[in-house]
Amino acid sequence: MATSINDKLKVKNLLITGSSSTTGGLYDRVSIVGEGAIDGDLECARLKCIGTMDIEGSLKSGAVNVVGTCTLSGNLDADSMKVSGTAAIGGAVRLKELRCSGTIETAGNLFSEQLLLKGEMKTDGDCEAEVFNAHGMFHIGGLLNAGTLDIKLHGDCKAREIGGERIRVTRVSTFNPFSFFFKPSPQALLTADVIEGDHVHLMNTQANVVRGNHVIIGSGCEIGLIEYKGHFEQQKGAVVHENRKV
Repeated sequence: MATSINDKLKVKNLLITGSSSTTGGLYDRVSIVGEGAIDGDLECARLKCIGTMDIEGSLKSGAVNVVGTCTLSGNLDADSMKVSGTAAIGGAVRLKELRCSGTIETAGNLFSEQLLLKGEMKTDGDCEAEVFNAHGMFHIGGLLNAGTLDIKLHGDCKAREIGGERIRVTRVSTFNPFSFFFKPSPQALLTADVIEGDHVHLMNTQANVVRGNHVIIGSGCEIGLIEYKGHFEQQKGAVVHENRKV
């Protein structure tokens, strides 16, 4: 939401300090410092949680900021979400921007125009973004689709299928500042059945099929079949069982 709900309708704020519970509803600003439990759907302009938040319902908000733990049984619809801790969503997630420097789990599909992951993400459904920038670990049960994918492997990552215009997968440097929080594994792998894009550059990747216009397969990769239209390069330390120009 670009404007406060109060600009349209005079509604109250909700403040929970210590440990308390309340019902859902329509609010302008929601602040939780401590432990807050909300029963029912919640709609607000801004939500900030420092501590623990448990919502039995769905959440619609302009901006969500979680420092601690957030559990949501329903769907999440927001302009932006920032997670420094843990977020578990029982339904689908639709955002304009997601910044996660902790852990986020979703039972449904996840859509975010801009997705910056510096931690761990797990979704049972599909993940779709305009820009997918992951410096960490993820497990996607369905399709990972984005215009641009930049993946730096701190740990094992997995998706059933990966699609995008530009796909780049590299190993993370052990001197990366993020390594103080998540020790990277030099053996970390990205695993997928199919990877398809226009420009594809892979390292430490296992896939049955890779398709693209310009394809570079770097060290640590094992690919069953490469199908390419323009350029194909197999670098030292890569295993490709079959390649085919189409």
